Amino acid sequence: MKKIILLGLLVLSLQSKAQLEKGTRLAGLQTNLILGDIYATNPDLNFSQNVKRYGLNLVPTLGWAVQRNWILGGQATLGFWHERRVPPYSPGINYNADNYYDLGIAPFTRLYLDITRNKKWKGYGLASIEFATVQRVYKTSYQNGITQSTKDSFVDLRGSLGAGLAYFGPQFSIDLNAAITGLRLGV
Repeated sequence: MKKIILLGLLVLSLQSKAQLEKGTRLAGLQTNLILGDIYATNPDLNFSQNVKRYGLNLVPTLGWAVQRNWILGGQATLGFWHERRVPPYSPGINYNADNYYDLGIAPFTRLYLDITRNKKWKGYGLASIEFATVQRVYKTSYQNGITQSTKDSFVDLRGSLGAGLAYFGPQFSIDLNAAITGLRLGV
């Protein structure tokens, strides 16, 4: 009986081993749930009588543990968002449309803190230097056949600080973090 208990404790201790030991590589994918100050795209899907809207925002991430619970890495932000509105009370206008395109790269670091004994739940602080470019194309189509289009864009370089919470399973983690990039959910 003692051997079975010791074997069970050994298995539990192996399962609860932290996944962020020195040398561990992490690859993941995040998306913006709520927009921040830099990017203009997020996942969206809405089709109604006067508005058609859809978007996608992906942030592939790659990192390495340089020490236990300390990650250094890089990420890229790729996003597209489209909205087409039919103004109900605007005579002479067929539709207005907005298209946003996000592109960004950022080196980042995360410092994790174990908040449960089994080391599956971790809080973390994060820092990155975001290099982003956002382009907006605004188009108005009139009933007389004329279409006007306006483009504007900006390039931004900003430091970003934030915080997050992560759950670590056997071969994966799920995290939620907030910074000037927005509220992001990642796997």
